[in-house]
Amino acid sequence: MGTHKLLLSLGKETVIQRLVRGLSAPFVTKIIIVARKGDDLLKEHLAGMNLQLIQPDTDPPDMKASVQIALEWIKAHYRPSEKDSWLLIPADYPVLNGAVVESLYQVWQNCQASSMIPTYQGHKGHPAFFRWHVSTHVFQLQDDEGINALWKTQKIQPLLFECNHPEILIDLDTPEDYQSVKQHYSQDG
Repeated sequence: MGTHKLLLSLGKETVIQRLVRGLSAPFVTKIIIVARKGDDLLKEHLAGMNLQLIQPDTDPPDMKASVQIALEWIKAHYRPSEKDSWLLIPADYPVLNGAVVESLYQVWQNCQASSMIPTYQGHKGHPAFFRWHVSTHVFQLQDDEGINALWKTQKIQPLLFECNHPEILIDLDTPEDYQSVKQHYSQDG
């Protein structure tokens, strides 16, 4: 992107502020963000927000490592039970809102699967929902395997829930993505 994409403006907020606000639902008890150690801009930007920013001594090389760091932190600080769940959302999903997250949670509450991935027109999106016990499997993945390998190697069968929310697919990977999101969503902030 050529700049810190999480700090890009989108309406009256930044990308990361919109995501955090979108997760402000009664069932989301903690928001944990894993960032690079030297990301002082993000740290300063998030100061005072209701979340936990983790900046490990060694920068996570990939998403799986970031997830493992967050799961270790959750386990050490909150000691979750088997009844607890966790959501996985990359930080560059700025248009998820509380209504979308709440509607997905309603499905998750009534689901018996170990994980649930929302889909829109057959494409997988975020947030992905997981029962706490799946965290153990994340640490059993091989070095060259990402989180998606859970479905193949660990026999975890996610519920693929087809929803009517295109927002679950919208992330920011390119300047064109940002311009498109800015054009369509900057007024709803």
